[in-house]
Amino acid sequence: MMKHRELFLLLFTLGSIAMGDEAPDKNVGLYSPVGKRDPFQVPKMNPRDLASNGEDLFKYPLESFQLRAILKSTQGSQILLEDPKGKNHVLQEGDTVGRGRATISRVLEREVIFTERVTNYLGVQNLTEKTLALPADDEFSN
Repeated sequence: MMKHRELFLLLFTLGSIAMGDEAPDKNVGLYSPVGKRDPFQVPKMNPRDLASNGEDLFKYPLESFQLRAILKSTQGSQILLEDPKGKNHVLQEGDTVGRGRATISRVLEREVIFTERVTNYLGVQNLTEKTLALPADDEFSN
């Protein structure tokens, strides 16, 4: 009985050497959290990060964006804007949009009011309000 066990161990050892198995490295499989984010913390999201670092949000004038939806919740209102390329952006009050850096000042039931700082030809700055509205639903208006 003992000879069978010794023979099995000898064959097992020779087989593992032939297959290239070597002694395991002691550093393999160790995890180091240094330099990594905490997996239990929710990452902080910035609306500009959602829009490819904000480049698309500030590339076009405000008038070229289309308001697609208004999302109301207890935490506040959010809007869904579509840029000329068809990319969607979720924003909220206080965020800036467009080449003129218009700020979302109010979100109403069917429209959003933006406040933009405009400089006239004399160099005087004025605040102007611009409005984007949801598209009219023709089939439900009857």
